[in-house]
Amino acid sequence: MMQQPKRGLVQQIKDVLASGEDRVGKGSQVCKAIRTQLGQKWVGIYDVGPLECSVIAWSGPAVPQSFRLPAGKGLTGEAIALRRTVAAGEVKRDVRYVPMLESTQSEIIVPVMHASREAVVGILDVQSDQIHAFNKAHRELLEECVLLLLPLWLPGAL
Repeated sequence: MMQQPKRGLVQQIKDVLASGEDRVGKGSQVCKAIRTQLGQKWVGIYDVGPLECSVIAWSGPAVPQSFRLPAGKGLTGEAIALRRTVAAGEVKRDVRYVPMLESTQSEIIVPVMHASREAVVGILDVQSDQIHAFNKAHRELLEECVLLLLPLWLPGAL
């Protein structure tokens, strides 16, 4: 069931990255493609710095409560520290969750690893208004998408 959206989404991301848009434009288009293809509420791409994460681009019906968040807090902080995908099926019951959008019920954070695999340079944040919205197929697809997105963090790669 995930096969067709996967093929379509992967190709959309490749097409966006090959376009003449700037980094923010490409990020916005990628966020919209992921949100639309997966039918989720909100998608954001963030830069990860030593102390905070800042939004590069996002797509969804609401502006996030903050465009910056501490790099060591919440689900994001855990994904950065562990260098792996972190998800919460019911954010209201998860002590790691830092509220950004009031109607979020579940969230998945996928870290973008530098090519050397030494550091997290970005994150992909996908939020849903449904509980337990993300399964293994979603995780695998989003992790594949993140591998395609690495050029957004490589100087001169776009």
